[in-house]
Amino acid sequence: MKYFFILLVLLVVEPVYTAGKNVTGIVFNDKNKNGIYDAGDIVMPDVCVSNQREVVKTDAQGRYQLPLRKNAFIYVVKPQGYALQLDEDNIPQGNYYHHPKGTPRNLKYPGVEPTAKQPVEINFPLYATGLKTNFRMLALGDPQMPNDEALDYFRDGAVADLFRHQADFYMVHGDIADDHLLIYPREKKIMGKLNVPGYHVPGNHDVNYRSEDRVNDFETYRMAYGPDYYAFNYGNVHFIVLNNIAYQGWDKLNNKAGRYTGNLDDTQLEWLQNDLATVPHNRLIVINSHIPFLEGPAQKEAVVKLHQMLSDRQAVLSLSGHTHQVNTYRLDENSHWPYPGMHEGVILGATCGSWWSNPKDENGIPVATCNDGSPRGYFVFDFMGVDYSYRFIPFHYRDDFQMRVSLPQGRLQQSELADTDIVVNWFVGKPQQKVEVRINGGAVRLMENFYGTDPFYEGTLDIRKTDPAYPPRARETQHLWKVALPVDLPVGTHHIEVTAYGDKGKTYQAIKLFAVE
Repeated sequence: MKYFFILLVLLVVEPVYTAGKNVTGIVFNDKNKNGIYDAGDIVMPDVCVSNQREVVKTDAQGRYQLPLRKNAFIYVVKPQGYALQLDEDNIPQGNYYHHPKGTPRNLKYPGVEPTAKQPVEINFPLYATGLKTNFRMLALGDPQMPNDEALDYFRDGAVADLFRHQADFYMVHGDIADDHLLIYPREKKIMGKLNVPGYHVPGNHDVNYRSEDRVNDFETYRMAYGPDYYAFNYGNVHFIVLNNIAYQGWDKLNNKAGRYTGNLDDTQLEWLQNDLATVPHNRLIVINSHIPFLEGPAQKEAVVKLHQMLSDRQAVLSLSGHTHQVNTYRLDENSHWPYPGMHEGVILGATCGSWWSNPKDENGIPVATCNDGSPRGYFVFDFMGVDYSYRFIPFHYRDDFQMRVSLPQGRLQQSELADTDIVVNWFVGKPQQKVEVRINGGAVRLMENFYGTDPFYEGTLDIRKTDPAYPPRARETQHLWKVALPVDLPVGTHHIEVTAYGDKGKTYQAIKLFAVE
């Protein structure tokens, strides 16, 4: 996210149908893996297919029928225990983009113009994998790459680290590009080397800024990655990808990119309601968006409507990026979730950190600490049935670097003790969670959570300046804790030990040495 693009207007365009025309086809288990429905293949009933508005299930013969909508995708919702076709870069290909001939845009898929008498026939192959209820996902926020140099940073300073986790698939939660959408082919080639399916989410820097209507806003993104909102299943988890970038269109008056806000248009909401109606209530729902569905980043109306649709669900996990911060939180009445089910949110930080800013490590990769003081990094999610756990993986640090003791730093005069706090930044901590500290092995002291800026990040802003037009700025965060230093510490070296208590019995530790003179 770059704050100069934020705006307050939502543009809603009603989708256009190809009047009186339908799309039909068969969903089948492609036994010989040739992508064609032929002898030996098995039809698959009760598989969902959508046109980004309606959602239908295949009948006993594996057949579906849907209205054919211009400039919309027809796609199969990947069922549990099956895989979709993948392209050469491991992007799922279970979709067809209907773009009638004669539309004045040069697209990868030319589309067809069906007659009223003859519907379009599109068959979808699936590949049996067996039901796997335990699986692993990698989740990345905001690579935000404006050029080839940033793509090199991404390849060498991010993607190379992902291989060790042996994930089942990955998701990139928006702002793949930094306005320069021509980076998509190379991003796909780099991520394709992971050799697992890759799912993408559109972000505000993935918009075609010259677009004047919602049909064209994400045209380049769609041609690279497929639908801008869709759903798929792994194990007992239903993943929903939403496009909550409501772009106003090119600002003709000032001849610059227009503004946007976090919202959902009526068509997408109707699709979401139709999609959820097909999902058993004992499934975990994972909402994936670029902008967090929190009032402020997103419009209150969109947050309330989304939560109302999820209100009868037992467990919801919402994943997002956009803020260039790490944040984990439980939703409640204050966040428009007054419902009995558990709803947790995770803002994933940014793969680019604070926009690939200085300083650089010895390999030439920007350290680019995020504006809340958390390292740039990514998350590993492990799903077990309808349960899950996650780990934040920082770049440039060991995996167990989950907290920074931001104060005190280095050496203090005894006269400074009375005005100095111990400040801890626990990157995945929630405000209600307990953090304790001991000094020199002494008594345990409880730390107080507070909302503010990280003093470590503030104190190092001068070395982070890369682009004079966009200098990094410290942003407030809720994952800070403090306690006053004892005023009677003697001259010498002292030892701080911090212990934080996370969800499901997890504990985190950090050590800090400092001197009193």
